[in-house]
Amino acid sequence: MSIFEVSPGLFIWSAVTFIILILALWKVAYKPMMAMQKKRQAEIHDAIEGAERVKEEARVLLAEYKQQLADARIEAEEIMERARKVGESTKAEIVNEAKEQAERTLERAREQVERETRQALADIKLQVADLALAAAEKATSRGLTADEDMQLIREALAEVEMMRPNSN
Repeated sequence: MSIFEVSPGLFIWSAVTFIILILALWKVAYKPMMAMQKKRQAEIHDAIEGAERVKEEARVLLAEYKQQLADARIEAEEIMERARKVGESTKAEIVNEAKEQAERTLERAREQVERETRQALADIKLQVADLALAAAEKATSRGLTADEDMQLIREALAEVEMMRPNSN
């Protein structure tokens, strides 16, 4: 017999052994391997779905962030506008207050000048009256000629002129 010739009993026995081996492998190896493969596919599928959820959440968060940033910019612009308006109104208030204070100071100065002018005029009137009395006393103490009257008037005016403050 040659190596390639097989007896029919051995062939059947080999075929039965092969079928038993296939069934054993099916039971022991194939089912667990298929279960592991299905489990791995499910894990991959879950991971993909989780990644897609995370991606969607990230997209939503990015959109919210962009909206918050836009809102913050708008709010900052509004704050700057309010601050500018407050600054302008404060500036206007300060200018108005300064004008009012300047007007009050000017009015007080005018009133003081007016009071001092009235006082000076009153003082001048008193001095003129004193001079007039002095001139009248001189005139009544002796008889005066027209030239002497003029001389007395000139002297009184000269004294008034000397009492006047310099306007330089």
